[in-house]
Amino acid sequence: INAEYMGDRRSGKALHNALVWQDMRSEQLCSALGDCNRFQAQTGLPVSPYFSGTKLRWLLENVPEVRSAAQSGNALFGTIDSFLLWHLTKGVHKTDVTNASRTLLMDIHTLDWSTQLVDEIVHEPAARAMLPEIHPSSDVYGTVRGGVLDGVRVAGILGDQQAALFGQACFGVGDAKNTYGTGAFLLANIGTTPRLSSNGLLTTVGYKLGTQPAVYAFEGSVAMAGALMQWLRDNLELVKSVNEIEELAKTVPDNGDVYFVPAFSGLFAPHWRKDARGRCVLGC
Repeated sequence: INAEYMGDRRSGKALHNALVWQDMRSEQLCSALGDCNRFQAQTGLPVSPYFSGTKLRWLLENVPEVRSAAQSGNALFGTIDSFLLWHLTKGVHKTDVTNASRTLLMDIHTLDWSTQLVDEIVHEPAARAMLPEIHPSSDVYGTVRGGVLDGVRVAGILGDQQAALFGQACFGVGDAKNTYGTGAFLLANIGTTPRLSSNGLLTTVGYKLGTQPAVYAFEGSVAMAGALMQWLRDNLELVKSVNEIEELAKTVPDNGDVYFVPAFSGLFAPHWRKDARGRCVLGC
């Protein structure tokens, strides 16, 4: 949901490799913006490299091809859903409210891009024109052109955590789900009025069906879950298969008061410490 791409408006060709959500290269730009909660009232989010806005600024400042395309009006920026939609439809540049709500550039109250946020975070006059149109999650976005799906309508887009919330039928206030993948993400339905957390949780759009009001959610985001298992296997080479980890853990009575903090991409909820790094800690 928070992986970004830059494309050429005319061809759809990528202007740079996609920046995934764990990418930390915009960390200094985030620090320069000051208070972590500076934009929380409008976006529901802390300032973090996790989100798209500072990645866009990094690309504009560090990749000449991106800056040139932006200044000539030929650059497109979006999350991966918009990249897929553009190529399926041969030119439709749209996204849904759930993906847009994770960019630091959308106002969660108006459900539209905020000129103020774009100006303050991206610092590029042409940036607004690069962004996709925001639509409800359930909407007809366009029609597939070419291939075996030619003529099929694309009628829904959801970010991955939000899609899990919807797929697990969390339609009532208080309904919650937790999913485990590269990271781990707990989302709880908070209804149709966005509320801000004072405990380090995100306020995100959960879904929006057509003309119905948007449904919001609190989210607790953990950056490293399955990725830590891969690290144990591929980097430390402690196991040949992740399936071995549980059996090894069962061979000892406890952890010996040793803890590992997997902050490879900083710490997410509730701390939001982009400067944190992984370490082994001996308990007291």
